Amino acid sequence: DGSLVKMLFEEKNDKYVEPEKPLYFLSNDPSKFVWFSERDGWNHLYLYNTDGELLKQLTSGDWVVTEFLGVDRKGEDFFIVGTKESPIERHLYKINFIDYKNPKKLTADLGTHAILKHNSTKFFIDKFSSLTVPNKITIFDDLGNGIGLIHNSENPIENYAVGAIDIFTIKADDDSTDLYCRMVYPSNFDTAKTYPVIVYVYGGPHNQLVLNKWDYSKYAFWFKYMAQNDYIVFTVDNRGTSNRGLDFEQATFRNLGTVEIADQLKGIEYLKKQPFVNSNRIGVYGWSYGGFMTTSLMTRTDNVFKVGVAGGAVIDWNYYEVMYTERYMDTPQTNFEGYSKANLLNYITNLKGKLLHVHGTLDPVVVWQQTLQYAKKAAENNIPLDYYPYLGHEHHVLDKDKLHLYNKISNYFLDNL
Repeated sequence: DGSLVKMLFEEKNDKYVEPEKPLYFLSNDPSKFVWFSERDGWNHLYLYNTDGELLKQLTSGDWVVTEFLGVDRKGEDFFIVGTKESPIERHLYKINFIDYKNPKKLTADLGTHAILKHNSTKFFIDKFSSLTVPNKITIFDDLGNGIGLIHNSENPIENYAVGAIDIFTIKADDDSTDLYCRMVYPSNFDTAKTYPVIVYVYGGPHNQLVLNKWDYSKYAFWFKYMAQNDYIVFTVDNRGTSNRGLDFEQATFRNLGTVEIADQLKGIEYLKKQPFVNSNRIGVYGWSYGGFMTTSLMTRTDNVFKVGVAGGAVIDWNYYEVMYTERYMDTPQTNFEGYSKANLLNYITNLKGKLLHVHGTLDPVVVWQQTLQYAKKAAENNIPLDYYPYLGHEHHVLDKDKLHLYNKISNYFLDNL
């Protein structure tokens, strides 16, 4: 009848909690279940019984569990995917419920392993990729023994002139936190020349751009295309993004668009030290939270960026959905200063470079009103702003109009940067 039976336990944090995984009952003992929690600062697994009693913490350390794949039929071992080796990789581990402090890594190749398990957890299909391996699919058993190769993709762009991709770290402005960066170089890269740079940014919660994996996304191919046109494409995962622990994720709490900008500027600081970078020709592109970041970087960094393209951008967090916004910002009533500081309408008069906003007119995620009010404020202040609506599209521009979109974005940089 909906009445409360019992509260098993509570998750608490002085900023926010966001449980995103269901509880997993043990098939061999339904009186016990596995629970994801970030209570120790990292996303780990905890074993409970159905009385709400914590039996043990199953995983620990300065890394995160990204997936719980299940328990073997004997109920002795369980299987997870996590970042124990590196935040930019994913590996499969077998862990014993008794000797749980010694996970056994079952995947070997350095990179990203996407795992599909057999119902028995006796066999696994491993879809592996890295910066240099497009797609290798193998099958192995629960001891890590290889059984066979299912598929090994050829490099689909082997015959194209594409530049090298490099992943490395820089320090945040606290001089201790590592920020992972990715650099896509021009296909005919020459250290004796200087190149303009396009910074591709997202920067928000639940997204990690820099991974040791083969990227088949539209963005990845666009990066290579712009690199063919003699641009360097640079990305840094700033604090606030995922899979780096709770302190890293919560660094932006109540102040979206502040720490992220500081970390992106550390990336710019690194770029400007490189002799092959033209410091006067730096642009930025991002979508959704990345559109918010692009507009922020164009107007809150003293003209560091010459050109920007912002897609589906959040302008004023008062107009974004409640669950997301109030988790990371609290309410407008309790955090007036944070909302005001993040409101990009307050910085529009700082815009000196070339900025293009594009937006789907039926966007249900970042409502069209967000950038319409920005365009209106630009007109009121006689601020040059380029704007293009994609009629009938939602949060992302799809189908054949995507070709038009990426021609527009490409030409905007080619013409202005």
